[in-house]
Amino acid sequence: MFAVPDAETLLDTVRGVSGAWLRKKFPRTAVQLGTGQHALGRSSLVLSQAAYDDNGVEYATRMQLREDKAEATWRTTVTAVRSTTGGTVSVDLECFPNSAQTFRASKPRLIRDLVAELEPRDGMSRLSVNALRVTHDRVHSLVDVLRDPERQMPTVVAARPIQSDPLWSERVASTMRQLAGDASTYLLWDLAAVDALREAIGHKHRVGPGCVRTFLPLADPAWAPDAARHRLMGSGRWMDPTDQAWRGVARRVHALALERPLPRQLSAVAFPDRAAEQHRRERRESMDKARLLTAVPAQRTGEHDEELRAEVTLLNGLLEQADKELSGLGRTAELAERTNASMQEQLQVVIAERDNEIEDHLTTLDALQQARAETDRLRLLLLRQGRSEEVAEAAESLPGIPSSFEELWERLEELEHLTVTADRRIAFGLDEHPMSRAWAAKGWTAMVSLDSYAAAAKDGFKGGFYQFCLTPPAGAKPYPVKQIAMAESRPTMEQFGHERLFPATDGERTEMQAHVKLAVRGRIAPRVYFLDEVKATRGGSAGRLVVGYVGPHLTTMMTN
Repeated sequence: MFAVPDAETLLDTVRGVSGAWLRKKFPRTAVQLGTGQHALGRSSLVLSQAAYDDNGVEYATRMQLREDKAEATWRTTVTAVRSTTGGTVSVDLECFPNSAQTFRASKPRLIRDLVAELEPRDGMSRLSVNALRVTHDRVHSLVDVLRDPERQMPTVVAARPIQSDPLWSERVASTMRQLAGDASTYLLWDLAAVDALREAIGHKHRVGPGCVRTFLPLADPAWAPDAARHRLMGSGRWMDPTDQAWRGVARRVHALALERPLPRQLSAVAFPDRAAEQHRRERRESMDKARLLTAVPAQRTGEHDEELRAEVTLLNGLLEQADKELSGLGRTAELAERTNASMQEQLQVVIAERDNEIEDHLTTLDALQQARAETDRLRLLLLRQGRSEEVAEAAESLPGIPSSFEELWERLEELEHLTVTADRRIAFGLDEHPMSRAWAAKGWTAMVSLDSYAAAAKDGFKGGFYQFCLTPPAGAKPYPVKQIAMAESRPTMEQFGHERLFPATDGERTEMQAHVKLAVRGRIAPRVYFLDEVKATRGGSAGRLVVGYVGPHLTTMMTN
């Protein structure tokens, strides 16, 4: 869905591009785009509609392609609406599986064709198929785009690496093409452009050589903490042949595009079914004619026979046409019911996720309030002892919290008492979720708490991690005990225990049941599984606390 500033030729352009796309898909079929329903082979139909204002001027057009295949029915809908202030175009791709098999739809080539032809805009930025080149003398224009309050879509900025890398170029180019219509895309062409952007928006919002950053709307480069909202993927991940996280950039942007509400231009347009009205009128005229013929008494044998035969033939043809239309209407109604059911399911999922987010936030606020109360007491004690300089120094040296799991991994060296063997690719996958920042922050808090426990255990603390958090010793960094589970249920381990085998320090897979919850509820509800061998004297992990898994909720007996 995107906006077009020049709407004068919008409808004709959309029809032309859509027709060319259909002719490429069905090269052996004559494609008709006139108002009405047209067959494209045995299993495909195209429906073309138009809407007119009170003066009889066309202001909207819609083309819908339905492909009935054995595995699923696919429906592609292109809608274009123009007004005095501009135009809006949307492309929807729906999949209705005919079995339990799931399908991952790829973006239709039609979207790239429309973007290339229409050159739509998002506020000050121009949407394009390939990234727009930015040299150092054009960086100010890019900064204006990032700060533009009218921008509604993400802006993805990539910076070329210092040394040319074919894999980087291939992956970035592929990503930018996939983002056509969903985001504006820019490429910092050289180091001078990289330096100019860093100088213009600050170190926190920078895009270093080889990196790609997704700037969300309402970016505020003047506020350093805002940088955490705009995910940055480092050059190493784009250049690593085994790392597929780069695909998540397009998936995340596409998910954001699907969450955008339809503008009123599109949601309010109504298309009259003129083809159906024409068929109904023809059928009424034929039926009236047939009734008139049968009502006139025959003057002699055989009179009106030819007329009756012709009328019967016509009526049979109309009945066949009506049967086809009823079949098509039945299929359309079925797909509409399935669409409605799917929307209801998605609505319930969104409601549940929002409820879970509220509960998680309340839990986090409770823990934050306790931490602040403890901090205030300790600060007051230090001030009473005349140690104000230590208080000021401690406040200045407080480290920040990672805003992503990728950043969390970069800081693992700070946790000297932990050994993390977890698959980072699984953990990094959490960064694609809208709640990733909160999960990464809680994940870091959990890791710091585990590290604090391991240090205390080596210094003589007798209890386990749960007891450590329940009654923390002086200077400890506990984690909320309500979000700690030291074991799984027996039925869960009997049926899904194999999912809880993670690598220990010696590389061997070891059972880990103890885990920390990063979210209370939800479909993903991330977990951190660990093995407490700090006090052990035997085994490959003796003397260490091993974190073997960071990722989505594993299967349990309660999993739906």
